[in-house]
Amino acid sequence: MTSLIDIIFLLLLFFMLSSTFSRFADVELGASGGGNPAQQASVPAFIKLTAERLLLNGSEMTSETVAGEIERLKSESGVNAVILSVDETASSQQLVDTLLVLRRATGISLQIVR
Repeated sequence: MTSLIDIIFLLLLFFMLSSTFSRFADVELGASGGGNPAQQASVPAFIKLTAERLLLNGSEMTSETVAGEIERLKSESGVNAVILSVDETASSQQLVDTLLVLRRATGISLQIVR
């Protein structure tokens, strides 16, 4: 019985020392607001995310160029909302990458639909 306790202790020590403890980044998702009539009218941009591509208002983009294009639409057309449609073929990593890019755009509300 004593040797079993020693082996369990050694295994516990091995796994504790060999594992890494890293902090993962958080992605904040807020609930959509209720229908507040005092808010200004939203001018949305539409993003469709699939496994193969990322479409912004029907034009194919890369995840690096989408933030700049949204900033351009914000200044030219007054876009203040983004509707993100996620296809079932898109991976969760693609969704997180897109959310992190969209998070950089200030003053943009985000709605995720399927």
